[in-house]
Formats: sequence, C-alpha cells, structure tokens
Amino acid sequence: MCSSCFDGFKKLLGDSGGESSPPLKLPVNPGKVPVFVMLQLDWISDDGQSLRYKDQLKSQLEKAKMAGIKGVMADVWWGVCEPQPGVYKFGATVELCQLLKSLGLQLQAVMSFHQCGGNVGDSVSFPLPAWCLSKAKESGLLYTSKSGVVSEDCLSLSADRRAIFPTAAGGLRTALQCYQDYIVAFVKAVGSHMGTTICELQVGMGPCGELRYPSYLMAHGWNWPGVGIVMAYDPGMLRMLKEETGMSEPPIGLPEDQNAMPDAIPIFKAAAEDSDINSTGFRSGNGKVFLEWYSNVLLRHGAEILNQAVLALQKSGCSPRVSGVQAVAAKDLCLSVKVSGLHWHVMHPSRATEACAGYNCCSSDSADAYLAIAKMLLQAQRAAGRPVLFNFTCMEMTNNSNGGVPHCLSAPEDLIAQVRRACVATGVGLAGENALEFDLATGSWAFDQMEKQIRQFCPGSAMHGITLLRLGNGMVRPDSLMELAKFVTKI
Repeated sequence: MCSSCFDGFKKLLGDSGGESSPPLKLPVNPGKVPVFVMLQLDWISDDGQSLRYKDQLKSQLEKAKMAGIKGVMADVWWGVCEPQPGVYKFGATVELCQLLKSLGLQLQAVMSFHQCGGNVGDSVSFPLPAWCLSKAKESGLLYTSKSGVVSEDCLSLSADRRAIFPTAAGGLRTALQCYQDYIVAFVKAVGSHMGTTICELQVGMGPCGELRYPSYLMAHGWNWPGVGIVMAYDPGMLRMLKEETGMSEPPIGLPEDQNAMPDAIPIFKAAAEDSDINSTGFRSGNGKVFLEWYSNVLLRHGAEILNQAVLALQKSGCSPRVSGVQAVAAKDLCLSVKVSGLHWHVMHPSRATEACAGYNCCSSDSADAYLAIAKMLLQAQRAAGRPVLFNFTCMEMTNNSNGGVPHCLSAPEDLIAQVRRACVATGVGLAGENALEFDLATGSWAFDQMEKQIRQFCPGSAMHGITLLRLGNGMVRPDSLMELAKFVTKI
C-alpha cells in the first residue's frame, strides 16, 4: 500500500526508542505469526509477461528469507494483465511463482482492480485497462464529487451490474463479470501454484485495493488531516440513490472542500454542549439516511465482488465445495479484503473521515462499520469454505501524538481495537499492514508497536499475519535484516 506520506502524518508514528538486544545469527526460525513483505509496485514488466528486475529481486528475496519472512505480497495489476478484453498476460506472475517456489517462499497475490498512480506512495503509473476506462467514462460509471471531480482510481460500484464492458467475443459483460473472468484466468495461468506457492488471494475492492470510496484525492489537492469528500455524484450512483432512497442527490451540508474539518461541515458538526447528539446532521433527517445508504451499498459491493472470487475458484476447480475435482484445501489458500485505517477524526463524534470513505460509525449508537464488514466477510467465508481475512492497515501507529496537529483527533490504536473486537466477535481472521514505510534499521519503535498489537489478542486467537512495506535494497541491508529478524522471531 502506501510507502510514504506527508510530513505531519508521519509524526503520528512516534519513535519510542527501545533497548538494544544481542545480535541474532541468520537464518532465524520465525515465530507463530507469519511475516510477508510487499514487492515494489513496478515488480512486473509493462507487458505483464516478465519480472522487471529478476536478478535484483532474487538477491533481495534470498536475504529477506534469512530474516525469517514467509513470503511476499504483489499487486497483479488489471491494467497491465488484461490489455485487451479477455486477453490475459500473467507471465510475470508465473515467473514470480517459480522464483518464490525455488526459494521456499509464498505469495499473497492481490487482484488489483485499481490504478497505480496518484495515491500516497505511488511511484509508477498503471491505469485501468483503456478498453474498460473508456466505457466507464462514456457511461458515467466513475466515482464523482459534487464539484465534478472524477476519480479514475477504480470503477464506481454502480458499474457492478451494468453490462457495458466488452468481452473477447464481442459481447458485453458487467464489471462483476470482468472481475470474475480475471480471477478465473489468473488461477488457470498459475496452475499448481495455487495453494502451494500462492497462499492468499486478496480481492481488490476500490482505490488502493481497499473497500472504500476514493474520498481523499491527493492528485486533486487533498492534505492530511482533511476529512475528504463524498464521491456519490456520478450518474450511476445518483440513479442507485434515487431508486433505493427516493433522494435525487446527496443532501446539502456534506463536505465540498476535502481539506475541511468536521465542525466546519454542517452534517458532520458536533452537537452543542447542551444539545442531543441525535439532533446532529449525521444522526437525523436526510443526512442519516444518506450516510447509512452510502455505507450499505459499499458493503453490498464488497460482498458481490467476494462472491465473484468464490465463483471463480469454483469454476477453476479450486473450491473445496466442488466434488470430483482436485480442490485446494481451505488451510492452503485464503481470501482477504483490505480495509483502510482512517484514523484521523476518529475522536470526533461524526467520525467524518471514515463516513466520507463509506465507513459509518456515526449515524446511531450501534453504527459500527468494522463489525458490519466483519459480518460480511464471515458470510463470504461460509460460502467459500475457506478463510476470508480482514486486512487492516496502520498497525504501527500510536495514540501518543497528533503529529503537532491536535485538531486531527487521531486515534489509530483505538481504531485497531475496534477492528480487533469485530474480528473476535465474528471469528474472522485479522491480518495487518503498516501504513507507512519506515527504516527497519532504526524502526524498533514500529516493530514494538506492531508486536504490541499482535499480543493484544485474547487467548485462543491470534493475528493471521503481518505484511510490511516494502522490499528493496534498504530492507535487506545487514542492519535492517537484523531488526527484521528480531521482530519475526518475537511474534
């Protein structure tokens, strides 16, 4: 995911120091919680058929394995690997699997149905497939703000059931069918690596691969800690809103400036000291109706894409629910969904940043977006017959600092605790990532915090894994490898 960010945001991480410990000898025996590392965004060649830096990558992987990593995570970019409708180029992924297999490492493969470029940490540009993007533009199926800002990060969820995208044979298919076709082709291309080398399929859901709306747009001037904006003004979303709520457009009083603070936004403004919270814009009237609809359709979108992944595994012979074929055991392959750690303004009663992204934790006392997501994942898990993980970011962040910006009302540890409770309550596995890349050699503070989060689980449950940003020459320096090895052995 993100590898760097704005200066104020970075201060939130807070270096707590740490005592030195005796040096380890490599290789090490890893602990109970597996550690993966993310590959560089441009690990894949422009034509999708080969590894971009194979010799360098092999050298880095050999060194990282000495520190006890389980494997790597890699984005399998839709815009690279399906250059024409129904024409798939997965040669690079097959080559990566072969390399990983030779080293005894595994792969978390991300079905990246979003663009690379324009987001925090994006160093290269891989847009959506041109054949797909052009049709979405023509039909108004890209997320759009009230002022007309259009996001090309991913398709609008309103495209899910619109049969406008071409097939190889000249027919038409929906966005959901595109996603299923892509996963089917991927599974067939990698063959026996499924469930052996490939241990996880992370299913892309939105911008940065996350289940959310593209509510904070860096390419269009967003700065932390702005709450972002609502992205529900494209014709497709407006049509759905009208059909499902009777509202012709989102209500007046939502943010129009993505850098605004909650109390400057009528719908998100906190109640006066002597007023009832239920009188606020986010707890009453059309504001409440809209925010609940906005969150619910996002959940439905996530469920429907996961269903396509389940169907794709069934079609490919991987599902343990299909008889008469060589299935991939549930213990050998899981699915996962990434959820963004939007930790700023968590302490405001409106939780406006999360609300703009589609995470409703404000419209009632019982509103809990993360519990709702966990329940959705549990349903998908039952249908799939295999684990579906809740992958959450910002695992290295603390509540100790607001980065010199007190009004950001950030509380990442509280947010992670809420997610953890949701996963424990539903029995859904939790996996984590750090939000921002850090120097491993001097990053004992980050490792300590992630270790703390891992140890917060109640007896009988544990985190499924941790994925770290990002494999490169800095990560495999001797001093960095030693710190990584310490972390891997402790968890």
